[in-house]
Amino acid sequence: MLGSPFSPWRSVLTPQEALDIACSHLENARKAKSSGLALTFCNNADSALARIRTSVRKTFVSSSCAEDRILCNEIATTYFELGKLLDGLGRRTKAQDSYKNEQKWGYVSKRQQYYLLDIPCSNI
Repeated sequence: MLGSPFSPWRSVLTPQEALDIACSHLENARKAKSSGLALTFCNNADSALARIRTSVRKTFVSSSCAEDRILCNEIATTYFELGKLLDGLGRRTKAQDSYKNEQKWGYVSKRQQYYLLDIPCSNI
């Protein structure tokens, strides 16, 4: 299993990698024919996002770089979508946890995103 795209769950992912994996799992959850399978995909999505280190999240959230802020918003939106799916599966407590994570990633409205696009990245 060496070299597998699904590395051990304890490894750290970049925010973009975690987002890509989580979105893939959420898409599978939406298409799942059973609630048990959908819940498994939701748990996998949550696990992928949880593999982003807290220190990395704090750096991205506090960044003034437009690309970083947009990535944070995409991750926050993914947590929101995860919460909606979990709510639909009757997992309200897990859904609330997902909504809290959405807030930690600093959700930015579409209107604010347009403003952020004018801010250049100084660390590129």
